[in-house]
Amino acid sequence: MTDPIAQFRALSPEAQIKEGEDSLLAHILERGSLAHMKYPDLGMDSIDTFLSDCDCLRFPARYVYEFGSEMAPHQFAQPEPDFRSDHSGASVIYLRPVLRERPDFALLAVAYLIPLINYGEVVRDEHCSVYAGTLLGLTEEECYQRMLDIAAFCGCEEAYLENGDQAACGCAGSCENRN
Repeated sequence: MTDPIAQFRALSPEAQIKEGEDSLLAHILERGSLAHMKYPDLGMDSIDTFLSDCDCLRFPARYVYEFGSEMAPHQFAQPEPDFRSDHSGASVIYLRPVLRERPDFALLAVAYLIPLINYGEVVRDEHCSVYAGTLLGLTEEECYQRMLDIAAFCGCEEAYLENGDQAACGCAGSCENRN
């Protein structure tokens, strides 16, 4: 029997990084699928239950329709530490107030940020799209297109919307996370 650790150590650094990225993406897809099975009809009426479900989130979260202290002009949602919570890893998801008018957009914005809450800065927009799409029953492309729709609806800075590489940036925390 081959030792998987020895096999991994024998890989080049680039191959190790690729293996890690593939593993993270597969894990995020699996977690999104499990969450979708548990919450097949997830909506804003059940989002609070979802955000406190330790089977779906590593840390509890809540959302508010406010601008966060770290929210940039191109962002429509931003997670930040929740200092009101007794849980040290808890987050509050700040949503632009205009999203209150579009619960479908608010739901997608919250779902999109779950990988960032669960895994931190290592995630990229691709991870967020895969998770949110899987959770809500959308393809990654459908999810990404809806993220663009949210950005346009919120009036996010046009410079970001015009650049295809950064069209939905801000959702995963910063433009630097975008591939």
